[in-house]
Amino acid sequence: MKIHAIQTGTVAIKTRQVQGVGHGIRRQLNMYFDREWTEPLPIYAFAIEHPEGVIVVDTGETARTSDRDYFPRWHPFFRYGLREWVAPEDEVGPQLQLLGIRPTDVRTVVLTHLHTDHAGGLHHFPHNEILVSREDLHDASGRLGRLRGRTTASRGGSPRPWSISHPVHTGRSRRATS
Repeated sequence: MKIHAIQTGTVAIKTRQVQGVGHGIRRQLNMYFDREWTEPLPIYAFAIEHPEGVIVVDTGETARTSDRDYFPRWHPFFRYGLREWVAPEDEVGPQLQLLGIRPTDVRTVVLTHLHTDHAGGLHHFPHNEILVSREDLHDASGRLGRLRGRTTASRGGSPRPWSISHPVHTGRSRRATS
């Protein structure tokens, strides 16, 4: 078995987001009004070469983040709390090809949660099994999904959100169900 850490771009966020200063709405406001940014941090996806097929954990980010309309302009986090740098060749698909892994070699994609830096590369896996939690799938569905900061991805023309909860990053304290 072999595990590959695949960098799919970089992201800078506010230092107070990393530090978690305050609670509730105060914590969010502290982050938005922070003037300090982190150094660019790697955005990772992982490929696990297993005898029964490759498992991809998270799909990293998409180069579409540089498109003006990719993120909702009204959402304060995407306007004031996030800077990303992703080139098309940084996406998980081209990175897997460099490792000699084709999309058809991937048996399963597991997403830890629905944030775009974890699910942005889902379009590289149009015919693969995707593991998700019911809870995050529900949270991302409908109009409130984007409001909650969850991403949706399109497979076969229909929007489909995906996720397995991660309590630290998504603010959940319950274990995921798949």
